[in-house]
Amino acid sequence: MLQQTTVKTVENKLKDFLKIFPDFNSYKNKNLDDLLSCWSGLGYYNRAENLFKSIKIINTTFNGKLPNNKSLLLNLPGIGQYTANAIISIGYNQKAYPIDVNVRRLITRILDINVTDDQLEEILDTSFKYNKNYRSFSESMMDFSSSICKKSNPLCSICIFNTFCKSANRNFEKKIHKKLKYQKLEFYIIKKNNSLCFIKNPNFKFYKKFTHLPSNLDKNFLSHLKYDLKEKKMSFNYAITDHKFKIDVFALSNPKTTYQNIDWIENKKLKKIALPTLFKKIIL
Repeated sequence: MLQQTTVKTVENKLKDFLKIFPDFNSYKNKNLDDLLSCWSGLGYYNRAENLFKSIKIINTTFNGKLPNNKSLLLNLPGIGQYTANAIISIGYNQKAYPIDVNVRRLITRILDINVTDDQLEEILDTSFKYNKNYRSFSESMMDFSSSICKKSNPLCSICIFNTFCKSANRNFEKKIHKKLKYQKLEFYIIKKNNSLCFIKNPNFKFYKKFTHLPSNLDKNFLSHLKYDLKEKKMSFNYAITDHKFKIDVFALSNPKTTYQNIDWIENKKLKKIALPTLFKKIIL
């Protein structure tokens, strides 16, 4: 969850998530939609898909126990060098050094050098020579680097490394974020017999694994649709990664369509299906 998501966001989600998925065994009678429904609001939904695939392998191949072997971990979907090292050091308190952007920033600033991750591991291994708790070391490095050696305006005056850090008190200006991409978008609320229309294979490129409301991007669908009245229900701004949308939502009355690639979902079932936060905002 913490990959590309803030700690605060995960904290708000984790407690409820663990009530439904407390362990690997709890996934056995669940499907991907169940997981996506719990994951809604965390973004980057391919992580949830990889999690589901990995847990299936863990349950069938490793008898429901997460491996502590790096090679085995790296073969699981969605697990790279950093996550594998984090599992080994923090989860199993064994020798490994998870290097995230914060840890990398701290070490390279102290030494004022550019190094590879392999070289960083050698440096950390040397620093750790007389210690025994890999878990505490890894967690303290992450916490210290993110809270003290910040990307901009680092707290050099209270940093324990400031007497020999080669970058101490240097001015690290905040970099300008890449420009957001703006787009106007319409979504349509189309009801029939207490059911809501959702489209398969939508042209809106986000939330690929989710059920989608039809949008103005779905030209083929719209060409097969007839209705009496188009009524605006709401307007709001919404951001997804580096995309910012001006969204208008319309209700279409008395709809008629010959388009086959759609699903009609009963209103009473809407709260039970996997929906991203954007669509929940529109219909719930």
